[in-house]
Amino acid sequence: MKILIVRSFPDILNLNAYNVQEIGLAKALTRRGLECGIVLYNGSQKDRKERYTFSEDGKEYSFIIYWLKGFSFFKNGIMPSVFRLISQYDVIQVHEYDQILSWMLYTRMRKPTVIYHGPYYHEYAKGYNLKCRVFDTLFLRNRRPEKAVCLTKSEPAADFLRKKGFSHVHAVGVGVDQDQFQAKQQEQVRCLLDPDESVFRLLYVGKIEARRNVYFLAELFERLLIKNDHLELVIVGSGEPDYVKPFLERIKKWTDEGRIHYIPKATQKELALVYRNANLFVFPSNYEIFGMVLLEALYFGLPVVSSQNGGASVLIRDGENGYMLEGFEASVWEEKILQIAGNREMYEKMKKNAHDTVERHFLWDRLADRFLAGYEEAERLYQMK
Repeated sequence: MKILIVRSFPDILNLNAYNVQEIGLAKALTRRGLECGIVLYNGSQKDRKERYTFSEDGKEYSFIIYWLKGFSFFKNGIMPSVFRLISQYDVIQVHEYDQILSWMLYTRMRKPTVIYHGPYYHEYAKGYNLKCRVFDTLFLRNRRPEKAVCLTKSEPAADFLRKKGFSHVHAVGVGVDQDQFQAKQQEQVRCLLDPDESVFRLLYVGKIEARRNVYFLAELFERLLIKNDHLELVIVGSGEPDYVKPFLERIKKWTDEGRIHYIPKATQKELALVYRNANLFVFPSNYEIFGMVLLEALYFGLPVVSSQNGGASVLIRDGENGYMLEGFEASVWEEKILQIAGNREMYEKMKKNAHDTVERHFLWDRLADRFLAGYEEAERLYQMK
């Protein structure tokens, strides 16, 4: 089976600086013996292709990445030359039901098509909610796909598509690409956070912005310090200067005292060392499509205390590998964090369960079976035309 994965978002990716989900999936499928191609947006630059190679257990694998020229239209990447590639593949995977290029591919149905979708309606995602209403009015109601298979990153996303009339919908999750965190032989990786077993470190990784509720995080940490003075908070991420600057002023007292460590930027391999030198991941985000950092934290054995969001609904089992909390009552968050930090036996059990959650269910090699089942279902539906 030959799979073409089309990412139509109009951003030019740096494959060395970001954990690209399409790469992780293609690696897993290629290891299974499938032939894969990935389409990525290349802006105004001309079409080109490169062969992506990787090795495992002494065996070399590869797949093709097509960097296609295109233009951006209201956050839609339009790449006309993608249609010339379709005949070379058996199944087409597109991303997000509301991308115009995705819609063109899953409604024309020149080949069996799978939609991999993440977002969902949420009161905090007003811009996305409006975009979907416009898209549904202009596009979806005029040509609704009956044969497309939908694989989603979470149950909220699956419910979101079912309510729009999509029939073949399955929540499969997102995977971790372990290779992104492993340093190559003789590669030097900066250690941005030294180990310190005398403290219990809380970690937040993500953008410094209102959506991620970072001021609540700062308030929460101050409350926690009153009851446990062996805590530290590590914050990794940046954002718009107008938002970041006052936030840094808000936490300056604690950064000056070394109780909060602020790391504005880290590569995937540098971030791996940060995860290893932390104890508990805290994620009070208002809204997440999935939240890859949740997956990464669990992979490195960090229990998670998180708000309700797409990824948390799939990943967290309350009391086993962390807690998913409804709302932002500081006393509730404080209770759960202190409970984990203050009970060594509980913490060690949660730590093991955290890593096992990803190792057993959310490595891309584990998810490959779910994607293969989706591709096979798409082929059956296509043959029924």
